[in-house]
Amino acid sequence: MSRFLMLDREVSQPAGYADRGCLLVRYRLPLLRHCFVLCHEGGGRGDDGAAAGELLAFFVAEAARLAQESVGDPQAFMLLHSGASVRKRSNWHLHVFVVQHRWQKAWVHAILAAKNTALAGLGGLAVLSPLRRRVPAPAVQVATPRAPD
Repeated sequence: MSRFLMLDREVSQPAGYADRGCLLVRYRLPLLRHCFVLCHEGGGRGDDGAAAGELLAFFVAEAARLAQESVGDPQAFMLLHSGASVRKRSNWHLHVFVVQHRWQKAWVHAILAAKNTALAGLGGLAVLSPLRRRVPAPAVQVATPRAPD
């Protein structure tokens, strides 16, 4: 999800996340208050099947918990996960959108379609012209405390 759409973005590491190497990003979209990204900073390509399955089970359980916490319904969510081959970064991350109405689901799809169409168009322009390629930044940047002087 493009950062310009991610309003009021907050990064945290709730209980149970640190031991899995995970982070939680809370944000909102226009007309959609409860959006999350569950991030695992380990490499997404190298994880074995069992580890990936455990991580996915954790993410789905967290999605239900976040929906319950947000709107009181553990089933009021939709998930978005793309394989490492179609992402800029190889880390595992799962977008969670808490939706209660069909129009909200349609809104999420409309925003994603517009974002991906724009990015695909820009990518096509980069292939046709010698534009400078940008080095992707990490999915989540966590501030590290500075050592005292």
